[in-house]
Amino acid sequence: MTEDRNSLMRLLGRRHSCRSFAPDPVDEKTLQSLSDAFDLAPQAGGKRNLNCRFITDRIVIRDLAERGQEAFDAFCRGIQVPPIRREIEIYGENFFWFSEVPVLAVVSCRKTPTFLTEAVGQKGALIWGGELSAAMASFSLLLAAESVGLGACCMTGSLIAWREMEKVLNIPKRDTLILLIALGHKKTP
Repeated sequence: MTEDRNSLMRLLGRRHSCRSFAPDPVDEKTLQSLSDAFDLAPQAGGKRNLNCRFITDRIVIRDLAERGQEAFDAFCRGIQVPPIRREIEIYGENFFWFSEVPVLAVVSCRKTPTFLTEAVGQKGALIWGGELSAAMASFSLLLAAESVGLGACCMTGSLIAWREMEKVLNIPKRDTLILLIALGHKKTP
């Protein structure tokens, strides 16, 4: 038991957000093992309402980053108060850096049912648990990536342009985009 605990603590200790990747592709077998780790995570209420899709097409990834940046820029132009607009622009300076990552994991979940939101308000999403389940499953994926020597970075800031991103990614209307995870071989100095 102590050996397992020590291994886990070492894995947790070395995992960090990686934003610099080698251009090498990640093989399908490795992506399948990451998918398996995602699927094995606990989910609120025992529901299986999550989806994790791996995008390896660099053109699609670049297009997603560019269109997300365009949507964010348009959003900022619509803010009428200059100091607030500038703060949001600064806040979003690093939202779309992922244009050249080898793999982009796209995590979505089933939307909270309207009846639940209407019955209990904003806490309906917590009761439903889809977003929390996505977070737990994504952390399993992040640990699995680290265990095989891959770098990863979980991203939510870019979802400020969620409407455009959901269109580009063809997220079904019954689902909602929760987060993106940049993945790849760590770039060595």
